[in-house]
Amino acid sequence: MPAETPTRPRIGYVVKVYPRFSETFVVREVLAREAAGEDIAIASLRPTTDTRFHALLARVQASVTWIGESAGRSAPPLWQALREAADLPGFADALPQLLADDVEVAAQGALLALWARRERVTHLHAHFATLPARTARHAAALLRIPYSLTAHAKDLYVSGGDALTGVLADAATVVTVSDHNVRWLAENHPAARVVRVHNGLDLAEFRFTEPVDRPRVVAAVGRLVPKKGFADLLDAVALLRAAGDPVRLVIAGTGSCEAALRAQAAAAGLGAAVEFRGPVPQHEVHALLRSAAVFAAPCVVAPDGDRDGLPTVLLEAMALGTPVVSTTVTGIPEAVVDGVTGTLVPPGEPVALAAALRDALDDPAAAARRAAAARARVEDLFDASAQAARLREITAAAATPAGVAR
Repeated sequence: MPAETPTRPRIGYVVKVYPRFSETFVVREVLAREAAGEDIAIASLRPTTDTRFHALLARVQASVTWIGESAGRSAPPLWQALREAADLPGFADALPQLLADDVEVAAQGALLALWARRERVTHLHAHFATLPARTARHAAALLRIPYSLTAHAKDLYVSGGDALTGVLADAATVVTVSDHNVRWLAENHPAARVVRVHNGLDLAEFRFTEPVDRPRVVAAVGRLVPKKGFADLLDAVALLRAAGDPVRLVIAGTGSCEAALRAQAAAAGLGAAVEFRGPVPQHEVHALLRSAAVFAAPCVVAPDGDRDGLPTVLLEAMALGTPVVSTTVTGIPEAVVDGVTGTLVPPGEPVALAAALRDALDDPAAAARRAAAARARVEDLFDASAQAARLREITAAAATPAGVAR
């Protein structure tokens, strides 16, 4: 028996893991859309193993369902999932697409469709153009409803092949977080219907504080992985310390490069000048940003092509009033205007990075002017309420015959 048609649209968010500590942008997006009156349910394709949670999570009203991972790792569960999905309106047309995909993805696509029918979902929205979007594509085809996705960075620049092409081409809308990504998608996936919607912040969370009388501390926050460029940052701090600068560095985060970064700091003789603080909750991240004289985001393009789209923590530092130094990678120049809202240097150049940090530390008046301009830019371009309004327009457009090109 078909589910009763809902009286208003219901958006099913599809993510690989929820909640995930490093993806506060998903939580903020959901909260902003709920605050605007939208009805949302969340499907997580993997159970969370993260023991760190943000206070923001308590404000999310959406129900969260785990779409069982183990259900699709062999052929029998796939056939069971397909049998259960056989009465879905798009089953016959979607079956060749399902059988052409990996067993696990196909099974989760069917299970996601069954969940969406139970939850009376009218539109699916996936974060990342990888597994979440592949699964949403199958579910949307089975239900004959539209889907959209948000593409960030790694999912575009590292992932590829027919699976990426398919999810981008079939999506009613491909949302991406920077103009840099829009240009890349236009060149590489011209069939995709792409719009840029910056990730937003709830600015009520971020009280601006002028960066005055702060200790000579550089803060860095993020996963300890190659694309973050923390090896360059350690080299830059070593250069400053060798020149007699008493600067200190605090790095918050954890990741696969932690042992190598600690060894690098020890080999450079940095000792107590560098603190690896490990994973910290969001309120401690904000406290660190407020106390530092400079925030550094020395992002690079990793050897495998991985890169940041536009780090959320960079926007947070700008909103809080901490002067920022970053690089010209992907969408970062859309937030950090060199010499106006912060300082930009080429990626992978520790000497230039050291010079930019020294300038920000040695000229606090100029840094304060840039910090004020940075806050204004975040208010203009990265407000979560404006982001939610744009996403609501995209969902409404996809619900009309002209808005769904499938």
